[in-house]
Amino acid sequence: MTDHHEARQNQAMHWIERDGQVLPRRFGGHPALDFCNTRAGWDAPPLPRGEWLQDYDTLAGWAAYADLLDAEEEAALRGRTGARAEAVLADARRLRGRLRTAVLDPSDARAVADVGAAVRTAAEGLRLEPGARPAWRVEAARQVELPLLRVAWAAGELLTSGELDRVKACPGDECGWVFLDRSGRRRWCSMDSCGNRAKVRAHAARHR
Repeated sequence: MTDHHEARQNQAMHWIERDGQVLPRRFGGHPALDFCNTRAGWDAPPLPRGEWLQDYDTLAGWAAYADLLDAEEEAALRGRTGARAEAVLADARRLRGRLRTAVLDPSDARAVADVGAAVRTAAEGLRLEPGARPAWRVEAARQVELPLLRVAWAAGELLTSGELDRVKACPGDECGWVFLDRSGRRRWCSMDSCGNRAKVRAHAARHR
């Protein structure tokens, strides 16, 4: 198996196709970690194909795939364009980097403070809507921000959940995805992708 073929096979195992979009698989064990994993190659120079959130439409589709948006919300947001949508995408990418730093090093005061600021901003946009089952809704004027607001809430929940000592980063080449290791024995984001790729390379090295 050539390195090129290995790379293509490994990439394919990392993604799914959903409603016309190519999205990274949910290996993290928590929506906030899956959000961090919308970028690959964290510990390497920027990769040409390392960014999964290419536009706002993909951000909205990913949020629905991660169960942070329902079908009605997704339908209302897909296809949005313009300056506000671009600003939300840029803010989401910034939050993603700060969040990954915070989950891997909760003692990083600046990263935690940045995530906390995003959580506060999310709270400011919510209102409790009455009904048989009251629910948190976002103000109509901030609807386009909904994917980012839901991600921020998920991030705040994870950082205060007591599970940060179980977060690991995949050591696979050009990966760096984060995940919850609840068993205490997990090393890779996925044994079928990064784990298998490492095994193949180790086997080839032994037989050179």
